[in-house]
Amino acid sequence: MTVAKAGGHMTVAKGGRHIVACWLLAALALIAIPGLAAAQPAQVSGCETCHKEHPQPALSSPAKDFSATDVHRDRGFTCVDCHGGNPSETDKVRAKAPATGFKGKPSGQAVIAVCSRCHSDATLMRKYAPKQRVDQATEYATSVHGQQLAKGDTKVATCISCHGAHGIRLVSDAQSPVYAMNVAATCTKCHADPERMKGYTLPDGSALPTDQRAKYEKSVHHAAMVGKNDLSAPTCNDCHGNHGAAPPGVGAVANVCGTCHSVFATKFALSTHSQIFDRGCVECHSNHDITKPTDAMLGTDKTSVCGNCHSDGDNGFNAATSMRAEIEKLKTAIDRSHALVASAENAGMEMGEQSLTLREAANHLTLARTEMHTFDPKKVDTVLQAGLGLTSKVDAEGQTALAEVSFRKTGLSVSLGAILLVVVALALKVRSLKPRE
Repeated sequence: MTVAKAGGHMTVAKGGRHIVACWLLAALALIAIPGLAAAQPAQVSGCETCHKEHPQPALSSPAKDFSATDVHRDRGFTCVDCHGGNPSETDKVRAKAPATGFKGKPSGQAVIAVCSRCHSDATLMRKYAPKQRVDQATEYATSVHGQQLAKGDTKVATCISCHGAHGIRLVSDAQSPVYAMNVAATCTKCHADPERMKGYTLPDGSALPTDQRAKYEKSVHHAAMVGKNDLSAPTCNDCHGNHGAAPPGVGAVANVCGTCHSVFATKFALSTHSQIFDRGCVECHSNHDITKPTDAMLGTDKTSVCGNCHSDGDNGFNAATSMRAEIEKLKTAIDRSHALVASAENAGMEMGEQSLTLREAANHLTLARTEMHTFDPKKVDTVLQAGLGLTSKVDAEGQTALAEVSFRKTGLSVSLGAILLVVVALALKVRSLKPRE
């Protein structure tokens, strides 16, 4: 901006007036849009200026990531808030002097301390993210990761292992490593690494497996998450927790599964198996590679899971055989009734009510599959018999409809025959008449 004196008064050159006008407009915009000023990202600090140009990627990448997209930067936080130091000092020794509170690169427990300094402060978090919880550090301390860290194991995950250290994105951001679809990949960065997992064991002393992701990708849960974009489908943290991550122990598995499958969990809790199964639902459905359940799982043939524990002649064997047979009986009855209704509809009969009744019968089939988790053949049979009663009713009405079709066809044939006879008789009569002379 050019400033010159003229007649004792300060005047601004033409180009300068444009610049002043721009600054005034910008200031008015900030005043006119409440909250805009508070949402402005932090100014570029001396830390970023130096580190972004540093020849070593290990020192330049953090600054570049932080400068690109970072939820903290977007809210006005700077390098100093986590690392300390004096960003206005151009000499790096003085910029990192102990008197500046410089912390360097936090690791282990220091990461938890740095992150929780803000994220455990309810008053501060209410200012920036009112909906966010403030007990992450407390939960983390109870997790397997937190307990191992407290013992001095520095290989375990901390906040930055999952959320990143720079370029941190919101959980709802599809590019965030903790976005629902990315959680399995984030967890298995460590848990699918045999070398990193070496030395860790399960409660029974066996080595901690590293095939969880490979198994999960075969599961019905993964198919729903990835194949159908169903973000409510379970991934690692839905069963193991996130900040308080811990494997579900004996007796807790059914409750974990029951978080989503509440009806099945209630039925299972009433069953004799709930007192016997050490691993609850996992005994039949496995854990990470859970496939879509089918009727073939029930019974005593090679595809069933009942035969893993039960043998020919015991009560469980007989119960499984009976429940599977009755389920197949209702399935067959529903298929047969559907064919009958379709036949009547094709013949022109109105069968809407019967179709609705068959839907109700199919609901009983679903209810029987649910009731099966009580492992009580009597309860399952009660539901199935109700469904069979519905198919019998539909069959009777379908047969009546087809009989009506047959009657109508017969009546139509007789009518057409009578009409034909009348026509022939009239033709003969006409031919017998003598023409007038």
